[in-house]
Amino acid sequence: MTAPRTGPAGASDRIACDATLARLPLLLGLVAAVCRREQIDEPARHDLRLIAEEACVNVMHHAYPAGQGGPMALEVRMVRDGGPRRIVLSVEDQGRPFDPLSVAPVETAAAAEARVPGGLGVHLIRQLSDRQHYQRHPLRGNVLTVEKYLMPPASR
Repeated sequence: MTAPRTGPAGASDRIACDATLARLPLLLGLVAAVCRREQIDEPARHDLRLIAEEACVNVMHHAYPAGQGGPMALEVRMVRDGGPRRIVLSVEDQGRPFDPLSVAPVETAAAAEARVPGGLGVHLIRQLSDRQHYQRHPLRGNVLTVEKYLMPPASR
C-alpha cells in the first residue's frame, strides 16, 4: 500500500492499496479529507462518498478471480477551470477488463423479484454524478473516472 498523497488545494490526492474490503475505510477517508479541505457541502459529500464506495467495492468484489487479490488505486482531484468547479474520482485496477458503464440501466420501476441481479452500484454512480468515463489503459488497467459538479463555495 502506498501512503496517501495529498497536496495543496486543487492538487491530486491518491491512494494505492490492495483491493480488499479492509482498505475501504482508508479509501473513503481520502474522499472525506478532500471534501473537508475543499469545503464541499454535505449533500455533495454524501454523494461523493457513495460514488467512491460503490466503485471501490465493485473492484474489490469483481475485478479479480475469487480468492485472489490485486492492486487498486483511488485518485481524487479538484478541477476549477474549463467549466464548473468539480471533483473527479478515478478508480483503477489491474483486474480483468470490464467496462462498468456497459451495464444496462437498471429498471428501477420493476419489482425487485423481476429485476436482473446486479448493476445497482453502477446505477447509483450514474445517478449521483454528472459524467462517467471508462478506459482500459495499457499500464493502469481498468480506469473508471467519475465527475461531480459542485456548487460554488458559500461566501463567508
